[in-house]
Amino acid sequence: MDKTKEKKLMVFLNEFIRIKDVMRWGVISSFGFLLGVSSLNPMKYLPSFLLFFITTFCILSFTFAINNYYDAESDKKNPRRKNVNAIASGKISRKTGVSLNIILALTPIAVSVFLGFKLLTLCLTLVFLMWAYSAPPLRLKGRPGLDIVWHFSAFFLLVIWGSLFAGSLETIHILTAASIGVFSCIGQIGNHIEDYRFDMESGTTTLAVKLGVEKTKKVLNGFTATHLILLTLLILLYIINYYTTMFFFLLVAVAGFLIIRPKKGFFPTKRCYTYYFAVVLGGAVYGSCLIYRLNSLLNVSPLNPLKLLGIL
Repeated sequence: MDKTKEKKLMVFLNEFIRIKDVMRWGVISSFGFLLGVSSLNPMKYLPSFLLFFITTFCILSFTFAINNYYDAESDKKNPRRKNVNAIASGKISRKTGVSLNIILALTPIAVSVFLGFKLLTLCLTLVFLMWAYSAPPLRLKGRPGLDIVWHFSAFFLLVIWGSLFAGSLETIHILTAASIGVFSCIGQIGNHIEDYRFDMESGTTTLAVKLGVEKTKKVLNGFTATHLILLTLLILLYIINYYTTMFFFLLVAVAGFLIIRPKKGFFPTKRCYTYYFAVVLGGAVYGSCLIYRLNSLLNVSPLNPLKLLGIL
C-alpha cells in the first residue's frame, strides 16, 4: 500500500468512523456474544462470529460516521473538533460521506436478510437508532432526556444483538443488557453535569442545562441505584452459584476499590462514591457472568445457595 492510500485509510478510520470508539462499543456487543455461546467448540462459532464482526463493525462505524456527517458544520467552528472530523476538515467530501454512510448502513442489513427474522429486525432497529441519534428531524442527541433513553436502548440492544447472534437469549442476557444500558446512561448524565458550564455558555441544551445541576444529580443517583439493583439480581441469581464466580467477583470488587479510589473532581460530584462503586462492581459482575457461563458449559455442578448460607 502506497503512502497516499495509507493516509486515506487512516483518515477513514480515525476521522470518519472513529475506529477507537467503534472498538470500545464493539467490546460491549462482543461481551453479549460470548455470554450467548452454548458450546466450547470454537469452530462451531467461527462463521457466526465472522458475520457478527462484519455486521457489528458496520453498524458501529455508521453510528460515528453519520454523527460526523451531521456535525460537520458545527465542528468546522470548533478547533478541537475540526481535525477529528474528516468532513469538517474537508478531507472527505459530503458526497463521499453520504456514499460511505449508505454502504455502512446497507451492508449489515443485507447480511442480516440471510440470518433470520429476529436478527434482521434487530439489525434494522439498530441502524435506525444510530441514524436517529444524529440525523434530523429526530436528532435525539439534541433532545434532553431522549438522548438518555437512546443511550439505554442502544447499549441494551447491542448486548442483545451479540447474544442473539450467538444463538441464546435468556434472563441473564436481558439483565446484563439492562444493567449495561443503565450504566451507559450514568456515564452520559455524568458528562452532562461535568460539561454544564461549557454547555450553558455555548447555548447547548442538555439534561443538566434544562433541569439544573442539582436535579440532574438526583436523576444520576436514581440511575445509579437502578444499576446497583440490577447488579444485585445478577449476583443473587447467578454469581453465588459457583465458588469461582464468587472468588472473581470479590477479588475484582475489593482490589478495584482499593487500587482505583475516587479522586477529588474525578467524577461528576465530589462525593459520588456510589457512581465509582458502580464502575468497579459492574466490571466484577460482568466478568463473573462470563465465568458463570463457562462453568455451565463445563457442566460444573452449581452450589446450593441456601445450603451455602446455612439455611438448609
